[in-house]
Amino acid sequence: MTTPDPQALLALYDDTMRRHAHPAGMVTERLPHLSRYTTSSGSQRFIMWHGFDDRDAEHCVDAEMTAVRGHASVLMWKLYAHDRSHDALREALLARGFDENDPSTLMAAAVDTVRAALPVAAGGPLTARQLTTVRDLDAYQAIWDDIWPGAPNARYVNDYKSRIEQGDPGVVFFAGFTPTGEGVTSGYMFHHPGDPFALLCGGGTKVAWRQQHAYTLMLSVRAQAAATRGARYLAVEASAESRPILARLGFQPLSTLMFYEKHIAAPSATVS
Repeated sequence: MTTPDPQALLALYDDTMRRHAHPAGMVTERLPHLSRYTTSSGSQRFIMWHGFDDRDAEHCVDAEMTAVRGHASVLMWKLYAHDRSHDALREALLARGFDENDPSTLMAAAVDTVRAALPVAAGGPLTARQLTTVRDLDAYQAIWDDIWPGAPNARYVNDYKSRIEQGDPGVVFFAGFTPTGEGVTSGYMFHHPGDPFALLCGGGTKVAWRQQHAYTLMLSVRAQAAATRGARYLAVEASAESRPILARLGFQPLSTLMFYEKHIAAPSATVS
């Protein structure tokens, strides 16, 4: 497959994975100036795309902080370097107490390119398995608590469990296990049937099992799953550590992004 023009690929990603996304297990609301997606459990709301001008940034942030109350306990805003009114929006979010998380790089590649670059055998002693039941996802909790102690891991795991309960077709979960059955590496994939992109997320490996091909194993099984489901491209929100590995497999950087997160207090009771 011919390597697509990065700008064309980024435009396709913005349209299909942000503005008109079908994120698994979420309530979708598309307004003229932004797209918001709220988990069915009400744990969090994501603002995935916006198209307003600098002069409207403060007003729109205030409006979303009001609109989210009673619907989700956490408001998260994804802000990309190429986004319209980037600087004004970042300033407005920080001024209102949003936490700014670590930056990552949006990288993308054709599924066929990545599959051709991956080794035939990956994973060493580890075996990949798709997680299909609520109980299976307990492995994610154990892996993530080991890698990121103190992070809100349960919030995400519980959301994913609800998606399994609902039979949501837009997300596929994998983990890598040792011969003794210990889960040591994770990786899931968002792909709405028919969409051109599959977004690879949740990659993480316990410290004791790094440098043993666990990362490659999770890439391999998700690339195969993406191909089977008909996705044409893979996308990753890559950390600094992942970027060199992904570049060797044919991924190209398209933009950078930051997450902004704020816990929203429950509405005050009305006093009569």
